[in-house]
Amino acid sequence: MMGKDFENPWGLKTPKGETRMMSAVLDGAVFPGTQGGPLEHVIAAKAIAFGEALEPTFSDYGRQVIANAHAIATSLVEKGYNLVSSGTDNHCMLIDLRNKNITGKEAERVLGLADITVNKNMVPFDTQSPFVTSGVRIGTAAVTTRGLKEAECQQIAQLIDAAITHPDDEGELKRIRFQVNGMMRLRPLYA
Repeated sequence: MMGKDFENPWGLKTPKGETRMMSAVLDGAVFPGTQGGPLEHVIAAKAIAFGEALEPTFSDYGRQVIANAHAIATSLVEKGYNLVSSGTDNHCMLIDLRNKNITGKEAERVLGLADITVNKNMVPFDTQSPFVTSGVRIGTAAVTTRGLKEAECQQIAQLIDAAITHPDDEGELKRIRFQVNGMMRLRPLYA
């Protein structure tokens, strides 16, 4: 893949003090770095991902992932949520929930009951333990892959807010879950 071999530009040395060749650095990054064993399913998944990344539509997909994240982030900020970075420039956002009087663990549980997947996450200067956390992390790659655009992502922010503000209302969580499933019914995970 790299063509003619050359000494690595970072001055990485072998245990004997010789400068490592770039081929050895790359080989070390693959094994044991990212590919610890001959796991054919992982190799196949990476081949598919690399193939998708080579398609011209991949850039459009990446832009949509970011646009969707921006839509959710903006909507949540408008509802008084504290985003750690005050917004997002990429596919995800970290939300500090301390001003909403709910822990990350509880928000993850409640949103899970509404079929909205997030994960609890530590925030800067967190007052909770790593097992409880004060925040959640939300990403948009999965919903973008399923075809959602900014308008639906604004709806998702409304549903997230509804669940977090009514964590003990089983009827409200059931209503939210019904809306989530209705939104995704025509957008299956696998075609």
